[in-house]
Amino acid sequence: MNNFRVFLSISVFSISLYLIFDLIIYSFDWILLLLSVVGFACAHYLWPPKQDDESAWYDMLEIIVEFPFRAIALFFRELFKIFKNTDSDFDL
Repeated sequence: MNNFRVFLSISVFSISLYLIFDLIIYSFDWILLLLSVVGFACAHYLWPPKQDDESAWYDMLEIIVEFPFRAIALFFRELFKIFKNTDSDFDL
C-alpha cells in the first residue's frame, strides 16, 4: 500500500510541476496556479508516514516531493505573520 501511495504522490507531484511549467511557458492562468498549489498539497498529504526500513531513495524522493509544499506553507505563514503584527482591526 505504501508503494501505491508513493506512486500516486509522485504522479500528482509531476502533474503539478507540469502545470507550473505550463504557466511559465505559455500564459498565466489563475486556475492552473490554484490547481498546482492544490496538487502540491495533495502530493504532500498522500506521501506515506516515515518508517525505519525505508531506503535512501524514498528519503530523497520525500525531500523532493515535500519541498514545494513546505515553501508554499512557509510563504503563507510569513505573510499571515505580517498581517498579524499590525495594529489594525483586520486580523487573519
